[in-house]
Amino acid sequence: MPGREINQDKGAIQLSKDKRPQNYRYFDILKDHLKGDLSLIFSGKVVYPRQIEIHLPGDHKRFCNFNCPYCQGNLLLRPTVPYEEDALELIKKLAGKIPYYIYGGAYSEPLLNPYFLRFLKLTKQIGSHFGIHTNGSLLLRLEKSESFLSEIFRIADSPLDYLSISLDAGTAKSHMTSKRIKYNWFDEIIEGLRTIADIKRRANGPEKLSLRVVYLLNEHNSSPEEILGIIKLMKEIGVDSLRFSIPYAVYGQDFDVCRKYKKDVEVVKDKEFEEFFGPLVSKDTSEKPYIFYFPPDYQDVDRMNYKYCVYCYYQITIGADGYVYRCSSTASPTFMMNQLGPVTSDLKEFEDMILLNENPDFRPSTCFRVGARCNRMALEINEAYNRMREKNG
Repeated sequence: MPGREINQDKGAIQLSKDKRPQNYRYFDILKDHLKGDLSLIFSGKVVYPRQIEIHLPGDHKRFCNFNCPYCQGNLLLRPTVPYEEDALELIKKLAGKIPYYIYGGAYSEPLLNPYFLRFLKLTKQIGSHFGIHTNGSLLLRLEKSESFLSEIFRIADSPLDYLSISLDAGTAKSHMTSKRIKYNWFDEIIEGLRTIADIKRRANGPEKLSLRVVYLLNEHNSSPEEILGIIKLMKEIGVDSLRFSIPYAVYGQDFDVCRKYKKDVEVVKDKEFEEFFGPLVSKDTSEKPYIFYFPPDYQDVDRMNYKYCVYCYYQITIGADGYVYRCSSTASPTFMMNQLGPVTSDLKEFEDMILLNENPDFRPSTCFRVGARCNRMALEINEAYNRMREKNG
């Protein structure tokens, strides 16, 4: 378990004995992307970000087929606007410039989108890696209808390509309750996981396509029996990692509301989970699955007090409403101040948006005043950069 020490002078939480996998150490990833040259930050030159996150617009009728109460898009405006052809043309022109394409959604489910496999294939054709964040409900059905799982394994060429499933339950009953749905999708999700794990096992050659499972803990799914059961099941299936964490307060709320949630839920439950998961988490990154617990410190609203936002060098986002946004946390017209422009197939127009995103005069307080918060990646990157800048004068 990561240990915690409080720096009383700065009011910041320092994390020691950090046992996260390397792909969760975001400031290190950013430095690697910039090849160690942090002077590129605010240089006035177009610096391509490490990744583009693409929020596909559902099936153009629905943005998602689940209704999770802890979904970060719950309080946001949630339009879906078809833009796929322009985005695909743009990706072709970005060949060799963006290492990663992440497919998820502030409020939309990528597996609903009829263009999804085209996006994934194009991502690999131009030499980039993909990450998929999904509720997993349609994996099995898409495998039966279009060999989806077989195909994404075929085109993957490294463990840097990954499929991450937000499972959030250990039984069908708690899954339906946690997701506020009436149909038992849980069993299909598990069978979808088994299917892709079996495809991986049968393959010859180097390891590729990481399977990640995420489990957000709530009052319906946190009994010792259910947690121990899902750990056993994930070991049996053979996923690569299993992350537990407490859902954080949804976006678009006043910071005082988030602080109350932190006090009433995060602080209280974290003490319980830290003790419970202590003997269960992995001791070595070579273990499979690598089991770890993410404490709420990584999303602490009271750490969001910095001057400069440099997350723009890590990620830019195409929202499900057909606009490009500063980041995935604000990819909704609820936060119109972070719209950079409509999705375009014109490379120069997109580069202008990147440069606008890298404006040193932008202040994160613009977001904080209206309840727009950093995700854990942006928080870690921005806090580390601002500390370093303060230290170096």
